[in-house]
Amino acid sequence: MNQRAFMQAFDAVAFDAFSAAGVADAAHYKDPGGTVEVPCTVLLDEAVEQFTPDDVAPIATTVDRVTLQLAEINPRAGGVVRIEGTGRRLKLVQKIHADESTAVWEVANV
Repeated sequence: MNQRAFMQAFDAVAFDAFSAAGVADAAHYKDPGGTVEVPCTVLLDEAVEQFTPDDVAPIATTVDRVTLQLAEINPRAGGVVRIEGTGRRLKLVQKIHADESTAVWEVANV
């Protein structure tokens, strides 16, 4: 098993545990301009404080972000995530971080 496969298998187990604990959400993802929604699991972090390392006098701003499993979907800027439990729709604005298994995106309400 290579590192990518290991990370994706590990994250799948972790996301399942997070779902069982009520931390992760069942969702659907739709590509920009697409019509097909693909089931996925997301971790939604709301009102995350953002600082930049170059700030002389840092003032926090807040953003919402989601963590997505790349084994489930291939997210792109402009894609929309719909949270099943609430119906909330979130547009992927900017990728913050990604590895071979997950991607963290800043999102905005649609």
